[in-house]
Amino acid sequence: MNENTTAMLDKIRSKKVKVCVVGLGYVGVPLAVASAEAGFVVVGVDVDKEKVSMINKGICYVEDAYSERHLPDLVRAGLISATDSLSDGATSSDILIVCVPTPLNAKSEPDLSFLRSVARGLSKNLAGFKLVIVESTSFPGTTKDIFQPLLERDGKKPEKDFALVYSPERIDYGNAKFGVRNIPKVVGGIDGESTQLGAEFYKAILEAPVVTVGSPSVAEATKMLENIFRYVNIALVNELAVLHETLGVDFIEAINAAATKPFGFMPHYPGPGVGGHCIPKDPFYLVFKAKQAGFPLRLVSASKAVNKMMPVHTIERLGSTLRASKRSLASATVVVWGLAYKGEVKDTRRSPSLEILKLLKQSRAKIRVFDPYVPRVVVGGRAYESGSSEIESVRDADALIIATAHNVFRSVDLSKIRSLMRNLPILYDTRNLRDQRECEEAGFTYLATGRP
Repeated sequence: MNENTTAMLDKIRSKKVKVCVVGLGYVGVPLAVASAEAGFVVVGVDVDKEKVSMINKGICYVEDAYSERHLPDLVRAGLISATDSLSDGATSSDILIVCVPTPLNAKSEPDLSFLRSVARGLSKNLAGFKLVIVESTSFPGTTKDIFQPLLERDGKKPEKDFALVYSPERIDYGNAKFGVRNIPKVVGGIDGESTQLGAEFYKAILEAPVVTVGSPSVAEATKMLENIFRYVNIALVNELAVLHETLGVDFIEAINAAATKPFGFMPHYPGPGVGGHCIPKDPFYLVFKAKQAGFPLRLVSASKAVNKMMPVHTIERLGSTLRASKRSLASATVVVWGLAYKGEVKDTRRSPSLEILKLLKQSRAKIRVFDPYVPRVVVGGRAYESGSSEIESVRDADALIIATAHNVFRSVDLSKIRSLMRNLPILYDTRNLRDQRECEEAGFTYLATGRP
């Protein structure tokens, strides 16, 4: 073990290192809080000056109960501060954690511009030995083949100037059970000493196990596998759900029955599409890398076609049901409950609800929306304002689509909703929140994803 590694290990164990978190989003903020709560002094860096100002005032703007609870006190105690200067944050810190976005560009290809920019900036500010940790999601080889060479641009060298680790973020946005501190962490360094330093740091701030792997590429592949597993399995149940609707079989009941098998099966559930910041995006980082390697990922591409089909299927099935009673989408008022991509959050990134709104607009339906967390969205240049309540949103409507699994939609009085709607009202439960008999007894024509 070289001298720099030994000194850094001692500083981590004695909580004498300062931590810089670059990117203060849904990953960076909880990570900064966990680091500070463990006793490290933390500075956060973000180009968004409003976020910097809010952090310095002790205001938590991410939906994370752990961060909301601890951030104000940690800021007051001087353990967390924020700046919009990467140079200031990097030069004053010993451990640099990169949590910047890695989106897709207009061609659905990886956009690593934020990651590249940070690597260049850090290279200029590696005074003294630093531990650099990348958490931003990307394809295998990014840390070793793209990030590391940029760190070395100004003559910096591994072991002498930096240790480098990739450790994929595993935050499940809005999950009350699993947060940053109790989710196991995967750590892969460019060498054994980098891996050791990364593992030692995460052991100091987490309550969960830390799993070391042989390289950054293995850690990157781990993240790709996790999210592709979900994406492909969601596509599988989405396609089978549509089939079983046609066959007249309750596929949700079938999933629940299959889930009783104690081995070899993990339940996934169908819905109106796939949304969020990770699952619809991350698989296409590996698709891009696979194309470069001359190995197209046909299963992922097929899954994309299925998952993108689900909002279309939802509107087509609604239209068909309206036509059966001599109505049409063009003459109907349709209410969409839920704009967020998942229940109990306000995040609308890639939400299937947005695609549903776009398709309803193309069908010339009259549209109303309600979401208890999202006051407003803009889709295709049109603004949709959330109604004052779920009750008022349905007045004189022909159809109601439950598009997001917010808890409030599980308990709303269906008889009251039915009394405000027009004759022959349709309730389309894309998230399977309500019981079919309950809906039909309230007077609805009942539709649900995966149910005939």
